Amino acid sequence: MALSPITAPPAQAFDLPLTVAADQLSGYERTLFNHWIDADKDRCDTRKEVLIQEAVVAPKLSSGCVINGGKWISPYDGLATTDYSTLDIDHLVPLAEAWRSGAWRWSPAQREAFANDLTDPRALVAVTASLNRQKSDQDPSTWLPPENKCSYVSNWIAIKVRYSLTVDSAEASALTSLIASCNITSITAFSIPAYAITAGINPITIVAPTPSPASIPAEQTSTPAPTAKPKVVKAVKYSTCAKARAAGVTPIVRSKNKTLYALNKALDRNKDGVACE
Repeated sequence: MALSPITAPPAQAFDLPLTVAADQLSGYERTLFNHWIDADKDRCDTRKEVLIQEAVVAPKLSSGCVINGGKWISPYDGLATTDYSTLDIDHLVPLAEAWRSGAWRWSPAQREAFANDLTDPRALVAVTASLNRQKSDQDPSTWLPPENKCSYVSNWIAIKVRYSLTVDSAEASALTSLIASCNITSITAFSIPAYAITAGINPITIVAPTPSPASIPAEQTSTPAPTAKPKVVKAVKYSTCAKARAAGVTPIVRSKNKTLYALNKALDRNKDGVACE
């Protein structure tokens, strides 16, 4: 899995590796995306794995992966709940939208992997059920959550890049506007080469917001030095804490690096959100 950073300094344009293309409007059936599966055979299917991973107060698990207790906060509206039955697991990029924007070309195994992706915490999100159903299969040109809109937009782009999914013209226009209004100048996506589309690439160009003159100190009005290329740190699954320490990534804190934590949550023995402390 390649770590593919997409960054740009303020007031400059940058390309997103997203293909602008018309949607594939026929052929979708939800059953084409097999979910929820129990990939690691621990009796917790993907839905329950997301609930366990995103709980702000960890639930207790009894035989057969029955969830008892716990607390969750839906990122789409900030509502807290101790009743997980009020939550849906949202595919951030809905299955129907994925189909329209490229998944119609995928194999059944690729669609199953997309529908049950636990390796990028942005792909599946526990949210208030009514909002998930309100969203349905809409993209950001027609629906945004009431809260955390900018994070939603950034995550939407990251998942589209991850799976080499296309964007239609209305979606591309909305993303361009939203990135500017949200002042998003850096997006990190964990791309999967097996899904890459090799033909018809037409990247959309995003223009980051231009800082107002008042926000630029006088001594910086001259041409700035070139921005250094950001260091890329690859998220790796470690077999032991010793190896993680040797790599200099410990402690692995869920709230600071969700992707690294998700890969290494088996090293979090007491399930407190910190591995290899």
